[in-house]
Amino acid sequence: MLQRAFEAYQSGKPQQAETLCREVLAKTPEDEVALLVLAMSLDAQQRSDEAMQLFEYLTVISPDQAVNWTNLGTMLRSAGQADKAEQVFRNALDRDANEITALFNLGSLSFEKGSYGEARALLLRALALAPDDANVRVLAVAACFECADFEQTDRLIADWERWATQDVTVLTDLGWTLTRLTRAEEAGRALEMAARMMPHNTRVDLRRAAFYERTNRVDESRTLLNQIPQEALDRVGLGIDARVLRADLASRGDDLDGARRLYEELVANPELVRRDPQLPSQLARVCDRLGDTEAAMKWLVHGRALHLAQLRERAPQVFADGADPLQIIRQPLSAEQVAAWKPVQAPLAEESPIFVLGFPRSGTTMLETMLDAHPLLASMDERAFIQDVVDEMHKSGFNYPFDLGKLDDAMCMRLRQTYANLVATQAQVDPSLRLVDKNPLNIMRLPLIARLFPKAKIILALRHPCDVVLSNFMQTFRAPAYIAMCATIESTAQGYADTFDFWINQAAVLAPNVLELRYEDVVDDIEAQSRRLAEFIGINWDERMVNFHERAKDRGFIGTPSYHQVVEPINRRGVARWEKYRAYLEPAIPILRPHIERWNYTT
Repeated sequence: MLQRAFEAYQSGKPQQAETLCREVLAKTPEDEVALLVLAMSLDAQQRSDEAMQLFEYLTVISPDQAVNWTNLGTMLRSAGQADKAEQVFRNALDRDANEITALFNLGSLSFEKGSYGEARALLLRALALAPDDANVRVLAVAACFECADFEQTDRLIADWERWATQDVTVLTDLGWTLTRLTRAEEAGRALEMAARMMPHNTRVDLRRAAFYERTNRVDESRTLLNQIPQEALDRVGLGIDARVLRADLASRGDDLDGARRLYEELVANPELVRRDPQLPSQLARVCDRLGDTEAAMKWLVHGRALHLAQLRERAPQVFADGADPLQIIRQPLSAEQVAAWKPVQAPLAEESPIFVLGFPRSGTTMLETMLDAHPLLASMDERAFIQDVVDEMHKSGFNYPFDLGKLDDAMCMRLRQTYANLVATQAQVDPSLRLVDKNPLNIMRLPLIARLFPKAKIILALRHPCDVVLSNFMQTFRAPAYIAMCATIESTAQGYADTFDFWINQAAVLAPNVLELRYEDVVDDIEAQSRRLAEFIGINWDERMVNFHERAKDRGFIGTPSYHQVVEPINRRGVARWEKYRAYLEPAIPILRPHIERWNYTT
């Protein structure tokens, strides 16, 4: 009879299954199989309370069976009782540490709470037990990303079109993670595939709307978001995500007061801020644009404290004794060491990348977009390819930077090919065009650039140091070491000073071919500075360089925090912004003064 009951349940006849189970239970009231099938049948009839009582009863009469706790936890989670469900799933894992459904659900709950470190550990355990489960894999990818475990993220996400394309939810969640990984082409492809599989799906449409905002298709984002009923968003648990997107969109238009109200409502939810610690900083930037510097700084400090607290959980190694986010610049090369370098053949300037670097938030994205607008040049999304080459050098048994002089022609060619292969995997760059590699932090890797591409044109982006420090403090970056460096305004200023001390020292030793461009000069006379830029590179000036924001709109995705700024015509909003915050920056000014004076700025 139990077999008939189970077959009835599987055939979509839960009422018949219920009747058969009750006949069995009338004779044997504690038959666990009958109780389980009855509970499942009641759940299928949407009699959830009755079903949950039976699932709970099973944990009483057979408490050592992990599956009973897992079934109860699943019911509790479906009923919105997340806290109870979490404890029940932990009970299941106490009975069986490899109960995969409990691992996945507990990992998912931890992710939803913003406990990304625990989520990552649980989901990787689940994935090891079920490597072909796409639902487990896609959430493990997202958890690794949130923990800044980018190597693991890339490994898990590889070949996603093989494992992710059969399930619309998996595709949608993967598309959003790809967006945040700045893999825009793949993200768009995944989300469009999901939309074709299930048109007008609430989850798909919301993620597509967020993708459009992130790729500067703001009008399309607003239109699609406005087409999604709020009750549908709330029903699938995405109402808050939609409110975040509405705030983001409001901040990109003229309704800054509305954006402030929306962000203030969002940051009032501590669980949401734990999940998304960038929200206080986003509110701070809106307050800044409204001229409310006191509120802006209050939210910046609050957001930074939350972000650092999370970082201590996710990446404790960043705060270990002796940890140094700027370790790479602590070992400068001497003139004697460089003079002893083994001679090697070097590519011409025209055969080398054009490097755009500087301290972050100095205008490097603006310069890159200006160059990308020229028909003879092509840029790519910001990537750490030079650091990847440093890593390859280490793998080959060479110590960076002191063994740079030991590299012979063959090794230099191999490392250049490593760089070229990396570019080819991430950027569709026409080989007839000259490549622009914009990564501000390459300022810390000048010795490698000088060894592999000694004739390369390098553009050093400069901006008033106080504006740079303030802007960095206002951003929420992804790299754990950089977040730690920007813990306070003073620590950010010290990071700036240390970086430029290194640059000045190494530029004197290595004599790179550098053009210094001040952000303020570009803003004041973009045509004159773009002509300087073209002349330095050795190409004819093109008027499209002046209207670079139009090119930025065409590019869509720009993988930096300033993605929403470079699609606007050039303006002076970012010039001397620090003066409004002078009181907060006073402790940093003595640290910055040598560089303020060096670059001919004033305080």
